[in-house]
Amino acid sequence: MSTGMMKRNVSIGIAIGAAALVGAAFLMARSRDMTPERARGSAFVAGLESRAAEISAIELLRGNATVRIERQAGDRWIVATSDGYPARTELVRALLVSVGGLTIDDRMTAKKERHGELGLAWPDESGKARRVRFLSVTPGAPPVADVILGDERFAPDAVFARLPEQDQTWRTLGRVQVPSDALAWIDRTLLSLPSGETLSASIEGLTATPSANDPGRQPGMPSMPWGITVIEPEREHWSVEQVDSAKTGLPSFLERLEIDGVRRARTDAAPEPQWSPSFDTRSALITLNGHAEADGTWFTISVLPRPGAPVPAPAKHDGDPFVPDWAALSEACDGWEFKMPAWKADTLRRMRAPAPAANSEPTTLEPSTLGAPRRPLRGGAE
Repeated sequence: MSTGMMKRNVSIGIAIGAAALVGAAFLMARSRDMTPERARGSAFVAGLESRAAEISAIELLRGNATVRIERQAGDRWIVATSDGYPARTELVRALLVSVGGLTIDDRMTAKKERHGELGLAWPDESGKARRVRFLSVTPGAPPVADVILGDERFAPDAVFARLPEQDQTWRTLGRVQVPSDALAWIDRTLLSLPSGETLSASIEGLTATPSANDPGRQPGMPSMPWGITVIEPEREHWSVEQVDSAKTGLPSFLERLEIDGVRRARTDAAPEPQWSPSFDTRSALITLNGHAEADGTWFTISVLPRPGAPVPAPAKHDGDPFVPDWAALSEACDGWEFKMPAWKADTLRRMRAPAPAANSEPTTLEPSTLGAPRRPLRGGAE
């Protein structure tokens, strides 16, 4: 074989090999479903808002945590991973709008090994990446949308994003809040009563009431400190320090009552008096039936609206204290048990702190400092 023919055969082999490599690369790209160029300003997830009716549930994944929110009849949403407690519908709507509103700004890396630099590696035990799955109402159908969100940038607001089946990453304009904590998807404020709404409060035989003879007292406002009465035989179990804690802790207890957890109410947990204060307000009787567990203090809430009380007005502005619709609150809390924030539980703990050590002087109250003993309040009120 001549030298020229050998060179020509080598060239042909090289060309065939190159073609094969190109074909393999093309097939690999097709197998990874690589995204073609996308126009700047186009929607990252096209038509998501218009397909809202097709969504039956939303899964929010971050690190090892998963929050699942499910649609119920009447377009209500529940946090399925919190025993089905109602979700804040406005937050679900905001998530849908914000993800649907992300627009392409720039193409970023398509190298899988660099996804972590943008917070887009998945799975991601570090918790940097956030995956949001909008699941279809049709059983077995693919998700309506499935996105991975990474690091954020500001001025302008932007977030790195990609689709799970693609290596191509993008910088998208917009802002998306995806809390991985289930508590962020529920209303954590049970009560936020205006100052002066509570008429009396009681716990373990002690009752606190505003002083009627306070010359500086404004109409509708309580005086501070409140007057204290303790019934027999509980009088000997209250020290001066404990009473002082009750004076400062009980009057405003319902002005900010939040929760740190929620679950279906247990039927085998009996209320413990030291965790079960009662409150007589202008329009309802409220009792917290609490008990301590290893992870904190849990309570149920019972509400008895006062007959003839006026219909409460809603708050003028978000976050303002207001008197709720007590019947609606009672219905919403029925069957649920709530975890009391640690700082709130400490307010009660200080009232019933351990008795002084045996070698210290007793500090129990003298009858003359209390006034006449009062009959215990039934259900927290007279």
